[in-house]
Amino acid sequence: MRTSKLRNFTAVFAKVMEVIAWVGTGAIVLSGIAIAALKDQILKAYTEASSFQFTTTGINPGTIDESTFFPVMIALLIYGLVVGVLLIIMFRNVNLIFKTTNTASPFDISNVSRIKNIGYIALALPVCKIIANIALGFISKDFTIGVEASEVLFGLIILCLAQYFAYGASLEKDVEGLL
Repeated sequence: MRTSKLRNFTAVFAKVMEVIAWVGTGAIVLSGIAIAALKDQILKAYTEASSFQFTTTGINPGTIDESTFFPVMIALLIYGLVVGVLLIIMFRNVNLIFKTTNTASPFDISNVSRIKNIGYIALALPVCKIIANIALGFISKDFTIGVEASEVLFGLIILCLAQYFAYGASLEKDVEGLL
């Protein structure tokens, strides 16, 4: 496939995002280990800090007390880990698409499944957000659930593009059979 500045920039940017997702996921794992190892010191610092601000989209900091602090932290770490792994897989698929198109057609059947995977992951991210907000709501007794329509729309658009690529792959296969 013919290269362009936009394609090259996007390929590099996708690789950078994959590396950032790996680093972020590793940081989440290390944070979980540090929280487990320093449990007493963290809880003491949290209860003594009168101006401690801890905000997420799903929880009010005023509802977190000593008994709910660590369950909230565990829920947030699990949510961050799941999102990190999903982003790693998503950006890895993007990188593999660019790698495949260096030597083969963009309508290669492997790219079709990669685009589908990206679409499914894009739809899974808001679902994970809802599940995390529900879990945090049960822990803190303060529910705030929200998902932006653009998050769901992005996944649906990617799945539609996968259908177009599948059609292109079948057309390409038919043309190759004629030659």
